[in-house]
Amino acid sequence: MDKKNLIEALSNLVQLDIDAVHAYDQALKEIDDPIIKDRLLKFQDDHRNHISGLSKQIENLGGNPPEQSQDFKGYVIEAFTAIRSFTGLKGALKAMKTMEEITNRHYGEVVSWEAPSEVKELLRMYFSEDKIHLDYISSNLQALT
Repeated sequence: MDKKNLIEALSNLVQLDIDAVHAYDQALKEIDDPIIKDRLLKFQDDHRNHISGLSKQIENLGGNPPEQSQDFKGYVIEAFTAIRSFTGLKGALKAMKTMEEITNRHYGEVVSWEAPSEVKELLRMYFSEDKIHLDYISSNLQALT
């Protein structure tokens, strides 16, 4: 993958993680369980770290990372999360499961990219973290049914 395409692809991932942080903000407002809330706060921090790490890689490649604001898709995801979260813990977890399915799908696609080893290592690590997020949320949803 050439540098320009890699910068664009990494920028798309940064935007996805920005949107995930905002979605977590909405879901966390409706979660009262302290154990689940604490874990989701850690997942949100993981997404913040993804933004930081990928932005640094974009800069190292000579690009400019996206501003830390939502795009249109992010507003839609945030609204969806807010609506689902009104139904309490189960709705909030369902919304976050959808968000994590999206991030998992995108990170799953990019781990096979042609990229510098440092970028590939970050992508693998972030994909692994996102799989943990999805597994945890899915397990909690199963326990609630």
